[in-house]
Amino acid sequence: MDFSPPHNRKSLLLPAALAVPTLLDGVLTLWGLRLGAIEEDNPLMRWLIDQNAVAFTAVKLALPVLLGVLLCRIGNRPHALVSRLLVVAVPAYDVVLVTHAQWILRGR
Repeated sequence: MDFSPPHNRKSLLLPAALAVPTLLDGVLTLWGLRLGAIEEDNPLMRWLIDQNAVAFTAVKLALPVLLGVLLCRIGNRPHALVSRLLVVAVPAYDVVLVTHAQWILRGR
């Protein structure tokens, strides 16, 4: 099982770029819930938040970490689909972050 890094280091920037808004989304979600400004609609995430905020955050961060591992594993093999999905996911999370911020600011 060889974990050699891919030759294109830029391919690892996409999971890192997804991890940042994912973490911010988790923090803003917990903050918004604490303020009573938002509600978590995803039943799995709501259950995780009720159980343990750290578990919720860990699950949130699992996606970009798994994608980073996937990109490392496929190395030089084509990974255009994964890269395209990440390029879509990062702006989608940005929209989520803006929405969270608006809800939290209105709820204060």
